Amino acid sequence: MEDNKKNVYITVHKNFVRENIEYPDRKTGETKTFNSVTLPKGTIIDGVDVSYYQFTPLFVNPSRFKGENFRDIPLLADKEVWLKKDALDADGNPVLDEDGKQVKDIVKVMPAQLKEAINKGREAYLASLDDKAKDAREASANQDREARHAEPVAR
Repeated sequence: MEDNKKNVYITVHKNFVRENIEYPDRKTGETKTFNSVTLPKGTIIDGVDVSYYQFTPLFVNPSRFKGENFRDIPLLADKEVWLKKDALDADGNPVLDEDGKQVKDIVKVMPAQLKEAINKGREAYLASLDDKAKDAREASANQDREARHAEPVAR
């Protein structure tokens, strides 16, 4: 990307990224590729839950700071990102338009909003893991205490 434009870098775990998905170009028949990113659970922008929405960035790079299991996605700071998800009815079936094509739910956001939402979602997720680990440690300590105070079993 050109350095004269400001980029926003979004970092997600590699499990949320599909890279170099091949497809045939409709006009030329030539095989081309694209990337797809699915937003993690807990991604909320302006009160709207955009978990599992997807977007297609031009570039996906190995993360420079988080290690091999993460991907950095550069986005132009002043260009909207279109988040898309298949629209579903109350029963979970795809909604179709008059032509029989599947309807997409589209949310347009700025890259800085998206970065902030992903980071907040990640922080909340990691905090929940800390809470679960704390609960597990307390349960283990309680079991140890109970085992020490239990009466010996006659054999």
